[in-house]
Formats: sequence, structure tokens, C-alpha cells
Amino acid sequence: MSHTRYARKCTACGAGMNEGYVVDGGAEYYCDDPCLHQSMTAELYEELYADGEGDTYWTEWELEDA
Repeated sequence: MSHTRYARKCTACGAGMNEGYVVDGGAEYYCDDPCLHQSMTAELYEELYADGEGDTYWTEWELEDA
């Protein structure tokens, strides 16, 4: 029996996630747009994203073998 492992947990809904939004360098994580927008507007996200120069972005994590 295999167990699905997740790299992070969504701040809003608690779902496990291997891809999603990182906010403020890892202070918060969101699995999708609806969860992200519970906490911030699209405009605030764009401001924090800062054209890819900020600590807020979308990413995918690869799990390392335990």
C-alpha cells in the first residue's frame, strides 16, 4: 500500500500539495487560485510577485526519497 506524500500543505484548506503558490518566502502556501484569493487580491499577489523578483511565486516541489 503506497501513501501519497506531499511537500507542503495549503495554508487555506490544509490540502497536501506538490505544486502551488509560495507567499513571502514560505510564510504561507496555497494550492490554487481560490485558496490564494481567500487571503489576498490578485493585485496584491502581483505586487508581491514583483515580476519574478519577489519571494512570492508559483512552484513545483520534487520529493526526495526518504
